[in-house]
Amino acid sequence: MSKTPGLGPAFGVALALAISGPAGAGEKDTFPNISGEIVIEIQNDLAYDSDDPTAEFNTLFTATEPSATIRFSEEISVFTGLVLEPVKAPAVAGDDQVFDNQGLFVEVLTLNYDTERFSLFGGKFAPNFGIAWGAAPGIYGRDLPEGYELAERIGFGGSVSFGDETLGRHTLSASTFFLDTSGLAESVITRRDKPRQADGGPGNTGDLSSFAVGLDGGGFKALPGFRYHLAYVHQGNGLDTEEDEKGFAVGAEYEIGITDHIGARPLIEYVSLTDADGVDGQDRFYLTGALALTYKNWNLTLAGTRKETEAADGTGTNEEQFQVSAGYAFDNGIGLDLGWMTNRNAGVGTNTFGTWITYVYEF
Repeated sequence: MSKTPGLGPAFGVALALAISGPAGAGEKDTFPNISGEIVIEIQNDLAYDSDDPTAEFNTLFTATEPSATIRFSEEISVFTGLVLEPVKAPAVAGDDQVFDNQGLFVEVLTLNYDTERFSLFGGKFAPNFGIAWGAAPGIYGRDLPEGYELAERIGFGGSVSFGDETLGRHTLSASTFFLDTSGLAESVITRRDKPRQADGGPGNTGDLSSFAVGLDGGGFKALPGFRYHLAYVHQGNGLDTEEDEKGFAVGAEYEIGITDHIGARPLIEYVSLTDADGVDGQDRFYLTGALALTYKNWNLTLAGTRKETEAADGTGTNEEQFQVSAGYAFDNGIGLDLGWMTNRNAGVGTNTFGTWITYVYEF
């Protein structure tokens, strides 16, 4: 999924329109109309100095995300989001990769009804749970939080917004869903292994037995630039031998304008999963902290995540990741970032040097 800063598909469909009003309203006078963007990312990761020699290799790939909104009226629209990215692991562990195994698939496809106060949507989407997987800064800041992103679910939901300029604007959202195992889960160019309902796992039930609720807010008069996120998810499991997974997320970030040219954006999020992966008694915790600093077109980001998994017998494994990256956004819209990341998973450490080129084309 794209690392371009933003709210991501879950918020774009379920929350952003409810908070700010119908997208495109007042921008175009006639209906239907179409708008969208193409987010292009080219990234090179050089993994080196690893405790596991098979983890030392170079990977060059693209993560490109075209999306479009067809608006039939100020309230009714269809949103489509596609993703082109690697969809399979290398055939031989440790081999260098150059745009290998790239596949194109549908990540989001929803029919939406949006007003200033409430929204309704249905289709394929990402339920509202967690923010770090879409908002943590840097080249690698989102890598571990993406482990709890609820991507590619099918169902429906909605949101209600309330508040004022003094007390802030708040949005209560809810959705019910199941994991996509339909033809929409297929990919082209390179075919990925589509999930099957018989595989089980959180949310893989084929019915609307999973749900998520969230409360998001910001726009406080006393704290401009601050936003918070609270969410709960219950994912049913299609196998009788596995448990339902329950999760809770609490996160916040604060956009601070230090001077006219200097800005800071700290972010913190904690996520707890009970019966993680549908395993009875297995718990998992994520703690992410990040800081993005900007000076004119320059940026410097620090981000780290600790992931802990505890089995029912009390044993556990930890994964820790820290990254630092810096870059420059050119006036023509191209961004260039360089970064370093160190990861230690179950005692195995690996360092990675990365180069990240980004460009967003809007239409």
